[in-house]
Amino acid sequence: MPFSLPRLSNHYLYTRLNRLGLLIGAAALLQLAAGVGLAYVAGFSDIQHVLRAFDWVWMVPVLVGLVMSFVGYYFAYEGIYHVDRGPDLPGSQMRGVVIAGFGGFLAHGGAALDTYALEAAGADEREAKVRVSALGGMEHGMLSLIGTVAAIVLLTMGARTPPLDFSLPWAVIPVPGFLLGFWLAERYRDQLRGAPGWKGKLGIFLDGIHLVRDLFRHIPSYAPALVGMIVFWLAESLMGWSALAAFGFRMNWAQFIIGFGTGMIFTRRTGPLAGAGLLDLILPVTVWYSGAPFATAVVGLFTYRVASLWLPMPFALARLPQLRDMGRSTADRSHGEAETANEPALRRGA
Repeated sequence: MPFSLPRLSNHYLYTRLNRLGLLIGAAALLQLAAGVGLAYVAGFSDIQHVLRAFDWVWMVPVLVGLVMSFVGYYFAYEGIYHVDRGPDLPGSQMRGVVIAGFGGFLAHGGAALDTYALEAAGADEREAKVRVSALGGMEHGMLSLIGTVAAIVLLTMGARTPPLDFSLPWAVIPVPGFLLGFWLAERYRDQLRGAPGWKGKLGIFLDGIHLVRDLFRHIPSYAPALVGMIVFWLAESLMGWSALAAFGFRMNWAQFIIGFGTGMIFTRRTGPLAGAGLLDLILPVTVWYSGAPFATAVVGLFTYRVASLWLPMPFALARLPQLRDMGRSTADRSHGEAETANEPALRRGA
């Protein structure tokens, strides 16, 4: 009976070091190109003026925010494993997976690393995909709720920045969207479970929404997961806001949240190469549209992106041997189960 490691297609765990180095270099070049391109648009003289205003003291909350972000992400990630009697992963392995995926680079689009870890923890392929979908939905869902609060504050204050085309959707769409998603999941997920093609993928998506709904339905049991994801996003926004302050601009918090949330079209975990290049282009523009000076937004958000992508990377790379061992252990377990299953047939043949 054949056996295999958890699926590693499009995954960096077993990528050779020279190719992994090329991918890291590509991410660095994309990020640098985005930063230089926006600096050209802003004007190099304006960028130079912003750089002269740098106050290193504001790098302290950037670093504190990064640590807080990791802690929050860990509890949110752990909650997705445990909700609805999910698979169990030993604490050291859980920390290894979260550390490897936190910076986003090794996550490779948000599915491969998490699916790998869930299958290593005992989940079948479909359950792993459902929980990965739930994690992605929880990431964007909690950010949208934070954005809703910020938008309502701005509308109540009568603020004209950011314009209504930015703030109004955040105020009116997320909560009804949550409720509609929960209703659709409970209404159709059983019908689509196991269906072929796109219907099966939709069923996985709806089952992921169901897991998020369970988190909200049993808040006392899963409060660490929900609070953890809120802490994750508040800490990320603290990093971005402090990076702007380091270059002389202390932005209204609610305005920053709207710009930050709008530009976060995907997270580091779900974006290609942790969003290198794309997020570096989009975030400064949306934060500028929400009220920050353009040159300051370019420099400040570039600083935030460098810190959030590159500071966690050495820790993630250091966890590669542990993650590979998880795969080998799973292969050994699968091999043992295959031999046990074949024993009756062998005896009958004898």
